[in-house]
Amino acid sequence: MRLMIFSDVHGNLDALQGMLQDCASRNVHRSICLGDLVGYGPYPNECIELVRNLKNCRCLAGNHDLAALWETSPYGMSPVAKEAILWTMDQLSVENKQYLATLPDRLDLADMTFAHANPYNPRGWRYVMNRKYALRSFSATACRHLFIGHSHRPLVITKNHILDLHFQKIPGSIRFRVGDSRRRIINCGSVGQPRDRDPRSCYLIYDSRKQRLEFYRVAYSTTKVAQAIHNAGLPLLLSKRLFKGI
Repeated sequence: MRLMIFSDVHGNLDALQGMLQDCASRNVHRSICLGDLVGYGPYPNECIELVRNLKNCRCLAGNHDLAALWETSPYGMSPVAKEAILWTMDQLSVENKQYLATLPDRLDLADMTFAHANPYNPRGWRYVMNRKYALRSFSATACRHLFIGHSHRPLVITKNHILDLHFQKIPGSIRFRVGDSRRRIINCGSVGQPRDRDPRSCYLIYDSRKQRLEFYRVAYSTTKVAQAIHNAGLPLLLSKRLFKGI
């Protein structure tokens, strides 16, 4: 099975469309979105509807998705995130709010577990980027591969090592095998707002037959999305950061 895993779309329709176009020729069988369809970006309804209509795709809840429903308080977020969520609340259709309300916090599938932030306290929204939270995540699961998002940075973590993937000098993909017995936490990066200083969208394909991870980067028109953010009256910082991937 070739499983596409993506996360943190954040209302960035152009980035999502570019990613889907890129993966169309990669023989994907199923897809899983790890959450945060909305927040920051100017196209929340469009992004939800596009993911809702993807064939063989399951989706989890992210903190911005739940904040848009008042299940998580937006007042605990950064000022720009809070402003974007309050704006998003006014934009979302009833149907899309209902869809977000159905999304689970965690998914266990075969020897894999999926969560937006972490599996041990899904709505605590802790970032798994160091050994402390990695060990907590390993202890909370029995899976071989744990797939997460939330930090907007592609990472591969074992019990003894954290591999921070840097794409700046790489054309558009990183592939490596994971056929050994080590357990791994794998962050698929962000589609709509990368924070690893690479503005291109990031997504992942896990090939279970070949035991291989394939990370892909896809360029899109950040200028177009930045203008849409400005037109929507959202904070200027949200458009500026798209150009730098921060």
